[in-house]
Amino acid sequence: MTTSAQLAPAGSAEVVWQDRDKKHKGWTVHLHIGSEVIKYAHPDSDRDTGDAELVSLAVADAKDDGYELNPAAVKVTR
Repeated sequence: MTTSAQLAPAGSAEVVWQDRDKKHKGWTVHLHIGSEVIKYAHPDSDRDTGDAELVSLAVADAKDDGYELNPAAVKVTR
């Protein structure tokens, strides 16, 4: 198990609603690590999911990959 002392800092994240087509519909977390962007799809989250829950998804995605993300650094774009 990774502890917070071992997590690398993440710069920021943006949670974006995607609805281009049925295959790519849902929330996507864009985690910014320096010049790299890691994307995480959340197709099962409803469009009306609250901002607090979306921020939690971004923080959890970052933590799962070994990064520490400040919730204040997460932007939700509807």
